[in-house]
Amino acid sequence: MATTVIDKNETRVPFFGDRMNFVTGLDPLGLQNPSAQAYSFMLPGLNNVTGRIRSYCFYCWLLEEYAKRIKSTDPKEQKRFMRKAEYIIALLSVQNEIPGISGTNYATNRLRENFTEFDLKKGIYNPDGSTTNTYWQYGFGIFGQYYVGPMRQIGLLDVPVNVKGEPLGIYRRTLKQEELKVSGIDLAHAFAENISDENKSLLLGCIEKDQVTLQQLEELAEDFNLAEIPENTKEAELLIEMLMQVDEPLIKTEEPTTMRKETLLHLLRYQKEQNKALEQRDFTMYAYSQAGRYSKEIDNCLTGWYYYQFNEYWQLACTAIFNGLLDFLEEKVGPGWTLQFGFLNDCKDAVVNLLQEKYTINTKQKTINHLIDLIEESEVDLYEAITASRGDERMFYALLLILKLYPNNKPNLFSLLEYTNKNGIGGNDDIVAWYLDFDSKCKLTIDDFILEFMLNNIINRHQFVAYRKMGGGSQSTQKFIIEENHLRRIGNFDPSFTSPRVGRLIGFLRDLKIITEDNILSKSGNELLNRYVK
Repeated sequence: MATTVIDKNETRVPFFGDRMNFVTGLDPLGLQNPSAQAYSFMLPGLNNVTGRIRSYCFYCWLLEEYAKRIKSTDPKEQKRFMRKAEYIIALLSVQNEIPGISGTNYATNRLRENFTEFDLKKGIYNPDGSTTNTYWQYGFGIFGQYYVGPMRQIGLLDVPVNVKGEPLGIYRRTLKQEELKVSGIDLAHAFAENISDENKSLLLGCIEKDQVTLQQLEELAEDFNLAEIPENTKEAELLIEMLMQVDEPLIKTEEPTTMRKETLLHLLRYQKEQNKALEQRDFTMYAYSQAGRYSKEIDNCLTGWYYYQFNEYWQLACTAIFNGLLDFLEEKVGPGWTLQFGFLNDCKDAVVNLLQEKYTINTKQKTINHLIDLIEESEVDLYEAITASRGDERMFYALLLILKLYPNNKPNLFSLLEYTNKNGIGGNDDIVAWYLDFDSKCKLTIDDFILEFMLNNIINRHQFVAYRKMGGGSQSTQKFIIEENHLRRIGNFDPSFTSPRVGRLIGFLRDLKIITEDNILSKSGNELLNRYVK
């Protein structure tokens, strides 16, 4: 066997001819994309890191002030302006213990140094103009990294162009127009109404002078607390209306979607009917348990969340087999090499032993169809067993979950295929496509199915995904190496669900006092629900 030298987690591989660095990487089997596409479709205009909904108003107001005061179309000028404002917000948020604000790690360290005033230039750029070890590394700050995409999608931002139609590289708030119920300038003006003239001048003056004092931070916190939206104000009203408008108001389409609005209303209705605190995973599991139906009727919104959770069970189960397999490999040979197919047979035997112990079944003769009929646990039961088991048990319970998903979802596969095709989510290798071809696999013996699945859906798929991610670079997300049919473990990856943005929506609803701090429907929430749901 050819020798591969590994030193300090780096290897030299002959067919690349360069040093290869192994990095953690995410989604080692490439199965999370359909889930991400689903929640992006269901909740456009927000993401998992847009911490506070009032930030949408703040940024619209900042861009309005930039246009009035600075007026420059130089992207560097706008970046400096936005970064200084964000650094101030981070400082005052730490000083006043305001949660959910980005950039506060750096601000915390600066406040611990007991300065009475802060040089904003030093906080946003290094002397050479770089941003490493400043309040935020991304060049356009928190705004550019977290908020530009969602705010453009929801119709609050646009990009000015030059006479040739080329983007200038800066952003501006949108103006009132027919398609927009809530524009960027609406939010900017509503935010301005809730800020004193003194604090407006103070913040903008600090940005201009490149410094802010502890006393000034204390004064600014009265108006620039992004975690508190003044109740019964135009600002709060517009933010609710923004969430309830069509998903992407500036994109002209024959059938504009309202998945964000419908998800919000389903969340509120779910809380009221279940009488329990809102949690994002409870909601998506509820949509799955209902197979996308409400009052026994197919619901367009719940179908999207049903598909999302269906794919989540699939990607988690596959990743759990991958994880258990690698744990089993470490137990067997540690950091050494082992023959690939011999090892896969050992993995299969470990799972078969647990199957025979539980069901007293002849796995060499009985087919997968026979095993499916024996599984009594629910998807939730099997999920919980996966997360609390050792390597061989993790593979065992994950296999049961994969099999359990088929009969429970078989009647809906073609309708889900139609749904995903229509809405541009999923793909040729998503959960629906795999299960549509599952009948042929059900005729395999249990032993043959397990071996085939581990080889094709785990080993080969991970290799394919890792090589695709690597491209022409020198960083690899591989968790094992295969050479001349021998396998060697490098690392592992824990199975988990993705975060579907529902938690962020719940946070927005708390900020707007639609739900309480305990995630229970408030009086305002009940009124909103009654207004839209008869």
